[in-house]
Amino acid sequence: MRSENVCYGKMFPSVTPMAHNQTISAEVFGYRVDYQGGVLQKREAIVNDVAWDKCLQCPNAESCYRLSTGKLLMELALQTVPQSLY
Repeated sequence: MRSENVCYGKMFPSVTPMAHNQTISAEVFGYRVDYQGGVLQKREAIVNDVAWDKCLQCPNAESCYRLSTGKLLMELALQTVPQSLY
C-alpha cells in the first residue's frame, strides 16, 4: 500500500556515495563517518528515537520499513557489483 506521506520509504539515508566528516540523516536513521588525515576516526549509526516512535504510530509503518530497507539493500548490492559489469 502506497502512502500519501512524503516520508514514505525514506527511513534510511543514501549510502552512495558515502559522505565523510558530516552527519547524514534521513527520516529515522543516519550515520557519521569521520576521517582525519586519511585515517578513520569514528563510525557511528544514528537513530532518531522520536521519529522512530512517530513512525511506529503510522498505519503504513510496516510497508514503509520494508520499502526503506529494500532501497538500502539495493544500494549496498550495487556497491558490490564489479565495475567491469557496468
